[in-house]
Amino acid sequence: MKPSEESETEIPPPTVPVPVAMPAFRDWAGLSELPLSEVLRRLLPCVRSIHAFAAVCRPWRRLLRASAADLLRPGMPPLLLNPRSRCVTAFARHLLARPLAYRADLPAEGAILLSASRGHLLLILPRRGPSSQGEPRILIVDAFTGADRREIALPSPRFAYHYAALLPAHLLVFHSKHAFFSLPFPDPSPNPSSSGPRGWTKHSLPRSASFVAGVLEFRGRVLGLTDRAQLLEFRLCASPQGQIVRILPAAGLPDATTFDRWHFGPRLVAAGDRLLLLLFMLEPKSGSSFKFARGVNKVAVYELDMARMRWEEADNIGAYSLFVDYAGKSAAACTDVGSCGVQENRIYVAAPGCSWRSFPPGWEATPVDASSELFSRSAMERKPWTSNIWVYPQLFF
Repeated sequence: MKPSEESETEIPPPTVPVPVAMPAFRDWAGLSELPLSEVLRRLLPCVRSIHAFAAVCRPWRRLLRASAADLLRPGMPPLLLNPRSRCVTAFARHLLARPLAYRADLPAEGAILLSASRGHLLLILPRRGPSSQGEPRILIVDAFTGADRREIALPSPRFAYHYAALLPAHLLVFHSKHAFFSLPFPDPSPNPSSSGPRGWTKHSLPRSASFVAGVLEFRGRVLGLTDRAQLLEFRLCASPQGQIVRILPAAGLPDATTFDRWHFGPRLVAAGDRLLLLLFMLEPKSGSSFKFARGVNKVAVYELDMARMRWEEADNIGAYSLFVDYAGKSAAACTDVGSCGVQENRIYVAAPGCSWRSFPPGWEATPVDASSELFSRSAMERKPWTSNIWVYPQLFF
């Protein structure tokens, strides 16, 4: 071949890869659980981001609810509801950028707070009508916003209800030491086997039990606590004949006359795999204390040894922080949340006369300790609405 012919030979152009057409819409609902859980973990503790995550689609919302007990609540301190100023605040701005307006004016409605439970406030509404003969109702309000509310007629107008609690499938209301009522919830459809009105089922409590002051889910079990710090187990099922409440004998606690039973009361709290009990110990009896309430002079924490069924006093709860309030009759625990403005190994108490104060386990009052005023006789005799309430969004349950 001649050189001139060689130069005239055409060289083919380089091959350009053809781009693969991407679908116009990707179904993010099918994303696997592992990367989704990592995304959710990185969104903590911002409440706004967590709600945005839940709003993407139902599969994401289901994963969030399934992760609530192990990831959300342990990794984020509760928020603080002030029912008088009607706002919700947080420890740090990256939890909640600004106070959230609370839509319900519960003190103005004359409602009586029974408890804060699973992201809701449970209240008794006053009877309607000029003769006050209307049937009593329980009001269930979103504890985070106050926007979502539901009223349910109580089983009887003759009882003085003192406590209520929500479980994943039941609403419980307590009116005496001997019995309580349950209702399927959130679907209060009548139970054909129920012996009570409007679908309520009546249950008996152990004869030796005192007034129930708290109900808690722990390791797949439903536990309760009385005002005398007796530990109970509730087994509620579809058949009333198979439902049972029993006392779990546990030793190691001081006598019930030595701790507060009605104001701060005993509080049961799940801290991971540990079951803790908070007792607010009273001042020793004196000549004048038989007529007037005694103040609290110590905040004690006990941990249950499951193998021996014995309570042991703990002076250190490690990386955990505990939260308890005067009005809501509940307690919460979170861990490793120093970035949220919370200290570990502390008990945060919301009580009348202050937003909150924190104490180490085993704190004891001294004559010059200003914190002792938090538990003074006058403070303990104030109405519950004068106290702030620790709350979580109902999305966290």
